Amino acid sequence: MELYRIFYYTAKAGSISKAAQQLHMAQPSASLAVKQLEDSLQTNLFHRTPRGVSLTSEGRTLFAYIEQA
Repeated sequence: MELYRIFYYTAKAGSISKAAQQLHMAQPSASLAVKQLEDSLQTNLFHRTPRGVSLTSEGRTLFAYIEQA
C-alpha cells in the first residue's frame, strides 16, 4: 500500500522530489519506491524529464483506480 501512496502523491505533485517533501521522506527513497512499483507491475508509470514526471497511459489507468480508493 505504501508504494501506491507514494505513486499517488508523485502523480499529483508531478515531481518525485515534491512528493517526497509532502510525505516527509527522502527523495531517493521515494524514487526507489516508484521504481519498485514499476518493476512489480512490469511497466513504466511515469515519463521522467528534468522538470519532473508525467504519467504514461498505464500510469493514468492506475491513478484513476487509486484516486477512487
